[in-house]
Amino acid sequence: MLKQAAHISLLFVASTLAMLSGYSADAQMNSEHSGPVMNYHRVNDRLVTGGHLLDGGTAALKEQGVKVVIDLRDEPPSGEKGRFAEQGIEWINIPVKWSDPREADFERFSEAMREHQQDHVLVQCAANYRASAMTYLYRVVVEEVSEKEAEKDLHAVWNPDENDTWHDYINDIKAASPRQ
Repeated sequence: MLKQAAHISLLFVASTLAMLSGYSADAQMNSEHSGPVMNYHRVNDRLVTGGHLLDGGTAALKEQGVKVVIDLRDEPPSGEKGRFAEQGIEWINIPVKWSDPREADFERFSEAMREHQQDHVLVQCAANYRASAMTYLYRVVVEEVSEKEAEKDLHAVWNPDENDTWHDYINDIKAASPRQ
């Protein structure tokens, strides 16, 4: 009798976990940020931001018309350039250290964005925090998009005010801009 009760309890726990994992997968697929990369966010018709690739991500990005990926990870996975090249997508790595972003990082990022201003671009990092922050800065400082408008896209992913390093970095880059 005790074995039977333990078996029934185990079946209940297993079925509950299976239902919950199915719900999580459905919720993830239907979330605002579902897509070919983690925390996927479309800024406009030629610009998206996101984190690491999900299964089938390179093919999905090609289908969406992405031509260039600017990867801001300081340690991207090996073979990343080749995975994108197989889909005809140019991959550019601009290493930005999460704990120590530099003004030169923004300058290199801005140069790459200007070079590809007519292309459909994905700005990528591990979780779309660096990517969305650098994209926000580029839009505000270089493209002269209003801060209020650019913040909508930044805050759709995260709020850098919760991280002293990135809060200060964003403010320093904006303060150094001739526009400010």
